[in-house]
Amino acid sequence: MPDKLAVSVREAAALLGLSTKTVYQLTHQEGFPSFKLGERTLVSVDGLREWVRQQSKGG
Repeated sequence: MPDKLAVSVREAAALLGLSTKTVYQLTHQEGFPSFKLGERTLVSVDGLREWVRQQSKGG
């Protein structure tokens, strides 16, 4: 099975080591790689990797 392109907020929280509540708050910030698909909020895996890289550079 191929790697996932997007994960749930709960899965993203586990990947980041953060609470689900914190990641839901991040989904409302510009630049965080989340999107709505119907009622679900998903987080792009590639986008999340890039977002973490940008955060580690201070931006």
